[in-house]
Amino acid sequence: IRGALLALAAACLASLGGFHCKHLLVSLSWICASGLTFSVGFYAHTTRTVFNRQPTFNLKTYWSHAMVTRPLETLWRFATFPLRVVPDFHILGEVRTGTTSLAAHLRSLGCCGPFSPWIIPLASDKESFYFAGHYMGIVHPSAYRMCFPLKLTVWFRRKVLGQPCPVFDACASHLNTPWTASLLRCASPDAALIVQLRPPAEQHISWWKLEMGAHIWARSMGMSQAFLPDNYPPRSFREAQELSRSAQVEALYQEGELIGKKFLAARGPLSRVAEAWVPQRLLPFPGGQLAAFAHMGRYADNIRRFSDLFGLKRIVIIETVDLAVPGGVGLAVRRLAALVPGVGNLQGRADDKAAAAAVGGSGRQPQQLDRLNVAPVLPPELEPTPDEVREVRAYYRADNVRLFELLGRDLGWNDTSKTAEGR
Repeated sequence: IRGALLALAAACLASLGGFHCKHLLVSLSWICASGLTFSVGFYAHTTRTVFNRQPTFNLKTYWSHAMVTRPLETLWRFATFPLRVVPDFHILGEVRTGTTSLAAHLRSLGCCGPFSPWIIPLASDKESFYFAGHYMGIVHPSAYRMCFPLKLTVWFRRKVLGQPCPVFDACASHLNTPWTASLLRCASPDAALIVQLRPPAEQHISWWKLEMGAHIWARSMGMSQAFLPDNYPPRSFREAQELSRSAQVEALYQEGELIGKKFLAARGPLSRVAEAWVPQRLLPFPGGQLAAFAHMGRYADNIRRFSDLFGLKRIVIIETVDLAVPGGVGLAVRRLAALVPGVGNLQGRADDKAAAAAVGGSGRQPQQLDRLNVAPVLPPELEPTPDEVREVRAYYRADNVRLFELLGRDLGWNDTSKTAEGR
């Protein structure tokens, strides 16, 4: 509905010269044709990258896909990106660390999340998927503004309504994609960053379950079972770990690193446009979502990529387990407020309302973060075995130590008494 209204408004603007019905219909036809063309292209691109399959061009599958996407609004936003703001802060990830729950809390305070091309409740107003290459692989930093509100909208909220309006993106794949740090630095150099941490074994299990559920969803839409790349997806949790540690996937991540470096080295706007594109074999993660485990677990490498460009003081580190305790989300937001004062103002208002509501009652309770986007339950044959989980924990011991050294504190992940079974 929103896309159709945008098309009608644009058609009216296009026919301002005469307001003739014929001109209006011609303009509307061109806009709808553009939206349909983009929708078909978006279907083919995301089937190959997001769902890792060869696209099947039949009406049922395309229609199921089209019903969860926003093609006309995407085109409108690309056309108006110079008129839009850049975000004040980013929740970089990692995936499956509570980013959806934290983003929902921030929106409830009054923060403004990004546009998403997907009409999916837990993605809408949460993650842009921009540098994950969902928009045909386009990752130019200047066009990143298309995901955010118009400058006029933000000005109105701040100056006329007197409301803080911190803008954020919570695309949890941005921490892992190796080209994002360089491009994000160009797009929003003054932004604050949030990195959420969860012990690698727990994070891997949750990611495995989510991706298995995504394949079930793809089958329900009638998508092809001809997967990309070959021998994908891995048949078991153990095979996925082995794939992610392979020389083949490592080479793809190295290729991804070069994209950001080549963009920074390019001279002139045309040269940078040519470099601001990611090939499908690297999207949304090099080698596929289930080939990303090893690089997800190396938190130190991913954080260092951003700290080298933004500085470690611009990064707020949050453990998933800390968000789960009563009052933990409030403490996390106050740490962010040191870098983005508007967030602190919103949290203060929320605290005042909670305190007022508690007057005369049983007292004010510490705020508890809602747990959203919980991983699905898998058939027993797909569940990771205890031996596989122990192997993953042992594999990351050295990488965990490097993370502790970077942060200046031991998170206790290598202490077997503090594993998921004991929590």
